[in-house]
Amino acid sequence: MIIGHYRQLQLLDIHMRSGTMSHAYLFSGARHVGKMAFAKKVAAALLCEKKETGTETLFSCGMCRACVMTKAGTHPDMVVVDAEQTGETTLHLEDIQQVREQAALSAYGGTRVFIIRDISRITREAANAFLKVLEEPRGRVLFLLLACTADDVLQTIRSRVWHVRFWPLSESALAAGLEKEHRLSSEQAARVARLAGGFPGVAIRLITSVDEQKLLEKEHTHVHALCGASIAERMKYAEKLRENPEGMQKWFTESIAILANRVHTALSQNNSEAVIAADQCKMLMEHEEQFLKPYGVKRIMFEDALIRTGFTG
Repeated sequence: MIIGHYRQLQLLDIHMRSGTMSHAYLFSGARHVGKMAFAKKVAAALLCEKKETGTETLFSCGMCRACVMTKAGTHPDMVVVDAEQTGETTLHLEDIQQVREQAALSAYGGTRVFIIRDISRITREAANAFLKVLEEPRGRVLFLLLACTADDVLQTIRSRVWHVRFWPLSESALAAGLEKEHRLSSEQAARVARLAGGFPGVAIRLITSVDEQKLLEKEHTHVHALCGASIAERMKYAEKLRENPEGMQKWFTESIAILANRVHTALSQNNSEAVIAADQCKMLMEHEEQFLKPYGVKRIMFEDALIRTGFTG
């Protein structure tokens, strides 16, 4: 189930129906924007046994054996490579060697799809091995690479893939999607969309937890106040979170959400603030990516972003 991202859906649908699919795509965008859900949607559409019967964008029936296995994550032709699931922080040579071996096998349903999360975390040695895989595609193999920002993906990899960008949704688009897909009332959908700040992944989490909504409401208000505060007050807050990387991560998520919504609002009003908000949003996303790296200097990234983010409540 995908909320929003209609242009991206249409692009991949056109590629699929016209037989012009690239062998590799890079999906870039902030955390929780929906890249993994989108990648699995693409995989489901490719692997569905009844895909020819549908007319909707990136159709998959959801009922055939392939769709059931894809949804459960057990389809042999959908391989998700996620270092975090194994407790690792980087993609190593061994991970890519396994991908290469699996890519050489015959696909169960015609196409084998590899979804690689956080491709920017790949080691240099592993990247060199992966380049050989990209340069020598074997049979019907599709690589869907995920990253927060494309700039952190090696240029040698970027030059060999089709880049698709993802941005947070407007509050109205997210609310409409929540009403339709999750049968929320218009009031509930609007509240969740406001708190989620345009991030479908955050919205889905909020739907299942009232306590999470209350906590995020409090954090939302606090972030608004903090970003209108003086430099001294911000540094005091940074000191408070000195040993709390989870709290720093929440600040990044909230601040990006607020700025992304301001971009949407300003654009709809033809307001010049859109450029300023977009620049700050991009800066935060880049800082967040560095913050998330295993060897990144988390506190420095957080403090610099906190000082440079100057929107008011």
